[in-house]
Amino acid sequence: MLNFPIILDKLIFLCLLIYSITFLFTLPINLFTTAFILGILKLLFINKPTIKLNSKHFYFISIFIFCTFLSIIFNTSSSISSVQLLEYKSRFISPLMAIGLIFLFDFTYKRVLLLLSGFSFSLLLNAIIVIYQFFMQINKAGFRFTGFSTEHYMFLAGINLLILPIIFTLGLYHSKIPKSIKFLFMLTILVNIPAIVFENTRSVWIGLSIIFSLIIWFSFENKIKSCLLILSLFLYSTICFQLSPASVQRFETISSTEYKIQSNYERLLMWKSAVNMFIDSPITGVGISHYHEQYMQHYRSPLSREITYHPHNNILYLLAETGILGGLSCFIMFIYFYVNTLKTYIKTKHIISLAYLMSLLGFTINSMIDCVFCGYGLKDLTYLFWLLTGIYLIYNKYIIVHYKTK
Repeated sequence: MLNFPIILDKLIFLCLLIYSITFLFTLPINLFTTAFILGILKLLFINKPTIKLNSKHFYFISIFIFCTFLSIIFNTSSSISSVQLLEYKSRFISPLMAIGLIFLFDFTYKRVLLLLSGFSFSLLLNAIIVIYQFFMQINKAGFRFTGFSTEHYMFLAGINLLILPIIFTLGLYHSKIPKSIKFLFMLTILVNIPAIVFENTRSVWIGLSIIFSLIIWFSFENKIKSCLLILSLFLYSTICFQLSPASVQRFETISSTEYKIQSNYERLLMWKSAVNMFIDSPITGVGISHYHEQYMQHYRSPLSREITYHPHNNILYLLAETGILGGLSCFIMFIYFYVNTLKTYIKTKHIISLAYLMSLLGFTINSMIDCVFCGYGLKDLTYLFWLLTGIYLIYNKYIIVHYKTK
């Protein structure tokens, strides 16, 4: 007799494993949604799960989701439309299926390591291709190399800040991870450093320089050893920069606010426009899906040289579209995530807590200069963020799920 729960479990894992290998491509199917549907089908063959929540994560998530919905209901500057509701579902509700998988699928230690190995292997291959592209087109100054990725270059940047901190933490720590997997993780980091330099995304340079230093500092009791390793990574990165004059030139623009540095100056204009939107509609914002329309019609600066669909800052995006309801509830939710993770790591020194904390920091840094969370065009990063959050909750026993087959 067929054991349908086991079969469905294997199919769920297959979906996630395929995603970990192919996430840099634009696939015609949402593998997270597919896995979630298979998990719902699995419930038909098992008894009702017993769920125990030992943290307030889901309370804060629920408040955030509810408040963003209230911003639609009570918005006086825009009427409720099917387009608005569909975008709300797409950006805020659908990605939660990724964290919902923790109630439907058993994320064993071995399965999580295999998934991370899939991400690591894909990032390693992509980095090799980026380096190849760089040396084949070295005279194309300013060109963004993305390897075989068919996604937007900011998606690759988001992935680097979300996944590489976890891989580096697990590869660096002395743990029960097999040596072959640790070797894969560290090789991925070493090959990705020059690739990231050549990709010319400044948020990744800043984010990973901070995060990698913190990971090394917390990984070794011998602080002299930590300092030497940090210095080694700095020298390695410096050598990589010397190979790319275009990267050096771009690095020098990080702190510039001059008009001629378009990307920097444009962000300042976008942030000012988003603040003005929030000031004019402080409670409910201009409405989900209305940012671009309002920006182009009322808030775009005469000095602006770009047409944008978001202000390149997640909190400002939420404040502009959903007002204090969505923006403040999101801010408080992330504050709770940070406080909880810091307390957990200080108390337990658990490797999973440090890995998630560094990934959370990377995600936050990226959210300050782009809309990677519930944002426009980069929804996969939100799915991944929720999945990693769920895995963190499981391994720290903040969520305990027990279920039996019928």
